[in-house]
Amino acid sequence: MANPRPVCSCGHDRYHHWTRADLTFNSLGWLAILNGASGTPKRIAFHCGRCGEAFEVSRDPIVLKEFRRYPYVTRSDAT
Repeated sequence: MANPRPVCSCGHDRYHHWTRADLTFNSLGWLAILNGASGTPKRIAFHCGRCGEAFEVSRDPIVLKEFRRYPYVTRSDAT
């Protein structure tokens, strides 16, 4: 059985509507964004908008690709 995703003290995971994804890009990612393309972030920090808790930081390539553009189009079952 896969490990459950991290949650904040309110019980929200990275897919909950209260959760904010703070994306961090490298220089190539910013170059892609400035040219109208969708850059892949190098790190994502998830924060709860309700309690303010930072409950997950991810560098997993599957998660990074998943949160590559807005609106978030794909959703994996990766933990």
